[in-house]
Amino acid sequence: MYDHVPRRVRFIDLCDALAGKRAIEELLPPDVVDSLAGAPKPLVLADFAGRDSVAAAMAWLRGHEVATLIPVADVVPTRYGDWSVYDDNWVRMRDHVGRAFPGVRVTPWFCLEDVDFWRMLNARFLNELSRTFGFFTPCLGCHLHFYAMRAVLGEALGAKVLISGEKELHHGARRKANQTVEAVDAYLRFSKDHGIDHQFPIHHVRTEAEMADLLGDDWKEGDRQLRCVMSGNDAGTDGRPLFEPAQIKSYMDRFASPLAARIVELRRAGVDGARFSSAVEAYVRELLGAGAS
Repeated sequence: MYDHVPRRVRFIDLCDALAGKRAIEELLPPDVVDSLAGAPKPLVLADFAGRDSVAAAMAWLRGHEVATLIPVADVVPTRYGDWSVYDDNWVRMRDHVGRAFPGVRVTPWFCLEDVDFWRMLNARFLNELSRTFGFFTPCLGCHLHFYAMRAVLGEALGAKVLISGEKELHHGARRKANQTVEAVDAYLRFSKDHGIDHQFPIHHVRTEAEMADLLGDDWKEGDRQLRCVMSGNDAGTDGRPLFEPAQIKSYMDRFASPLAARIVELRRAGVDGARFSSAVEAYVRELLGAGAS
């Protein structure tokens, strides 16, 4: 279904490879394999999509040792647009890093995909989640599934650090649920529990001047990225958030984080198809009570 997506690595194949069934090199695009051959350490994973992810990498490089930067994107079923924008943004990342940090190797990008993971975390139980927590947005779990897959990738590649571009303020307003303090704290804890030092270097960036200092002033917010059909779903018609901080914390602690951890366990055990769906549904019934269906 997603074979049209360029440079795609299936998460379940990655888990199988880590279990010893296949070599990691068989899964990655050949140019990534070539770039990783003899790559200097430390290796660092970087979220890769648009401007914020590139800015986060630049901010982290200013104060920390990085020898090889590995940009990793994701397949999300609600995204649409021209995937070639990722090739263009990768060139921008490579050029920005090359000018400021010429000793850092930037591998070509690739993306991770597990749409069934996304579906079970973000779509299957949405009505039950709305009743239980008093709100729902797929954005919280969507980003968590990014980070859960990257934790396994980090183990496979020997990378201990993940850089993410979650930025609390957009256009001066707190808007996105997945970029709130409560969400970022949950992401950080999840990654730490799975062996990854998760860093959010631009979370507290407040002004466009700070972003321009990292990237120059020719890359504006929202430019050169894929779109999402769910964009803005966590805000009302007046633009205000449709959630409270305590709701996000409760949702992450009681549902999203434990379920994502369970899904990773199932994938690492090679569970797929109907067995996967049944196992996830059984666990959700434990988390939410017998009413989950």
